[in-house]
Amino acid sequence: MPRDESEVGRSQTTSARPSRLTSVRIAYIVTAYTSPDQVVRLVRRLRAPDTSFVIHVDKNTDDATYERIAGPLGSLSNVHFLKRYRWRWGHFVSVRTRLTGLQEVLASDSRCDYLIAISGQSYPIKSNRYIHQFLQESGGRSFIQYFTKEAPWAGKWDERHIYWHSSWGRWHFAFPKTDIFESPAVNRVWNVLAKRVAFRRRFPAGFKPFYGSAFWCLSRECAEYVLEFTQRNRSFVRFFGRTLCPSEMFFQTILLNSTLSDRIVNDDLLYTDFSQHLAHPALLGKNDFNRFMSRSDLFARKFDATVDGEVLDMIDAAIS
Repeated sequence: MPRDESEVGRSQTTSARPSRLTSVRIAYIVTAYTSPDQVVRLVRRLRAPDTSFVIHVDKNTDDATYERIAGPLGSLSNVHFLKRYRWRWGHFVSVRTRLTGLQEVLASDSRCDYLIAISGQSYPIKSNRYIHQFLQESGGRSFIQYFTKEAPWAGKWDERHIYWHSSWGRWHFAFPKTDIFESPAVNRVWNVLAKRVAFRRRFPAGFKPFYGSAFWCLSRECAEYVLEFTQRNRSFVRFFGRTLCPSEMFFQTILLNSTLSDRIVNDDLLYTDFSQHLAHPALLGKNDFNRFMSRSDLFARKFDATVDGEVLDMIDAAIS
């Protein structure tokens, strides 16, 4: 998605170069499944006064990898490990994990101001001082990328919820499956019928679907609203249990249809490179350093220290 709109929204909320660490409290919800040393490095880099972490490690991850994360971090007073769920691509477990993270933070820290969802392969590209001051000056706004199906880059995002989606083991299923006939002409007719007539799911009444990134920065007010909403709207939650990649529309749809929508900035504060037009963002390395460091984003993704660890050293040197 183009970032021009979000850059404008962000510039209205903070000064260009924050300079002093303030009392805003931040909780990071970290989801990880690989690169244990990198996860530990991420947490150590982000540790600061008034900062805490809740970490989820995919249950598919072997015990040795889990211990390489929990061993160095488990004894820290501001780090908590969540119950481990078994992640499957595109499954509702990604939403459940983040909801569990929100619950844990709000129940354990009555003074937390912001909750930030990041992955274990993200990394800050601004200093802790800058991040804290940015949020201190944001006026209580929340940051989450969003767009609708009318956006020119939206493509077939609506197919994530108009079909019935399910999974079994490593396999994902969408009902009805399209392009099942040998004839292209018959497939075209079948696909139209499957999408628009016989098998179309109805989106929850009174809600407009919004899509975007699975990563966000929510104010406590927004986080509390999300949890209260899910308690009061079980049928809404069940609907998203049969969608594809619900973490990329669940939170957006709740918040952008709420009275808090005017408190949302269209920005996830995260630099990612989708220029290769693949399903996953490109890995970032030292050759990308100047490009992402010139951005006003607070974080970047996706890094793999086993492929290019030097880039993380370069970031540390730049933001220390």
